[in-house]
Amino acid sequence: MKRSIRYAWFKFALITSLLMYAALVYYHVETLMKEREVFTRCYTLDHNQMNLESPNVKNNRGSRSKQSVPEADMFIQEYTERADIINSIYQLNKREHYHVFLSRLKERRKEGKRMAEYLNIEGNETWLLFQRDINQFYLYNPADHQLLNELLKDLNSRPVVKAEINRQSSQLVLILTLDDGGKGVFKPMRMARDAETSDDLYYFSEMERHISEIAAFHLDKVLGFYRAPPTIGRILNITRDIQQVGEETLTNTVYRSPVGNVCFYGKCKNFCDPAFAVCGQPDGIQGSISAFLPSRSFHSASANLHHPWSRSYNMKLKQGWETNEEYCETSVKGQSEFKGRRLLDFMDTSVFDFLIGNMDRHNVEFFSQFGADTFLLHYDHGRGFGKSKYDCMSCLAPVRQCCLIRLSTLAKLIKLYNGPDSLSHVLQESLKADPLAPILWERHLDALDRRVGLIIKVISECITRKRKLWQEVIVDDGVI
Repeated sequence: MKRSIRYAWFKFALITSLLMYAALVYYHVETLMKEREVFTRCYTLDHNQMNLESPNVKNNRGSRSKQSVPEADMFIQEYTERADIINSIYQLNKREHYHVFLSRLKERRKEGKRMAEYLNIEGNETWLLFQRDINQFYLYNPADHQLLNELLKDLNSRPVVKAEINRQSSQLVLILTLDDGGKGVFKPMRMARDAETSDDLYYFSEMERHISEIAAFHLDKVLGFYRAPPTIGRILNITRDIQQVGEETLTNTVYRSPVGNVCFYGKCKNFCDPAFAVCGQPDGIQGSISAFLPSRSFHSASANLHHPWSRSYNMKLKQGWETNEEYCETSVKGQSEFKGRRLLDFMDTSVFDFLIGNMDRHNVEFFSQFGADTFLLHYDHGRGFGKSKYDCMSCLAPVRQCCLIRLSTLAKLIKLYNGPDSLSHVLQESLKADPLAPILWERHLDALDRRVGLIIKVISECITRKRKLWQEVIVDDGVI
């Protein structure tokens, strides 16, 4: 009898427990479904809002569709009616897409010499082919898509056999040697994509952004300059790619965080201590890697050509150009180092820096074998894309003070302003190819479109307010 009662009681308790467990499971499932429904609604809302802000969803009518600049509109009207523009390669066709327009300009691109030191070097590694192909007028051949894509693929995926600290950099930058002998300049992720630079920080106090290096390379390519080293996003394993193959100075800074993530901080002038360590999750980090340029013995050291519009890097001191609007006339024009195409190249660099918000251009480099008739390199853009709402008008000081711009550069800007393709659209399409995409925050894409109109406005004011002649301001030197 007692045994039957115990069995019945056990059966009752078991059934009761199963019912309670079933009720608990039902409650959790119901709660989860409700949370999922709320999440889905929020995600759909955010996704729709994101798409409404995306250049791919907007009526893509050029940069002016986001912010029309009256002075730019009037100037472009005059541009389209000029006899020297009509029936030239710079004539605007409202229905012609930007990539078609750029292709027409490329047909006029001059073929230049290559570096003699590399012509007889044998090998088929992509990094070697890239360096061998450097031309007097461009860093890489825009028509050789296969080589560029293979180079970027190797930079992104080839095993790292050695990691060193770049001691020429003021922040944490690594030089990675890959298994094919090629090298890349790696900048780890230090800031989130949506992190904006504080207004209270000076330009020389900013941390570098890996996404700025990636976006700058694509912007340089989209604008048809081809002067920035090929750059791509890459994920490194700190244990495998740094701790196991790094130099001692670097590996001595590797440690494990309290939550088990692998971190390192390297050795440099700024932001190289445990408070600013780069930490993996648990040991994977993302960053940008740029193709290594030829040995410095093959091109001029940066100190040989100081940027005439560089900043003081001092909170209290200002440079001459910051207080004298006649600086270009009195201190730049007429100087021997700015003869030929060089001054117009500085204008291109000024436009480029204004678009990305880069205030950190202090030295410039070029390949000395080609003399003065060669391009200025566009490199080291880690401090770009920091403020989406701030337009660095001082970055346009060279263009404003010299009242000078290359016709091909102006034509591209006008085309992007007028449409049908905006700068944000063509850049975003290019950035989709990067493995770390999305690269730029939407606000930075919008800022690019706003700045296109402002550049055209500055050129317009040179003619309307400063009474400069058209041919004095807008120069066609044959460079595309």
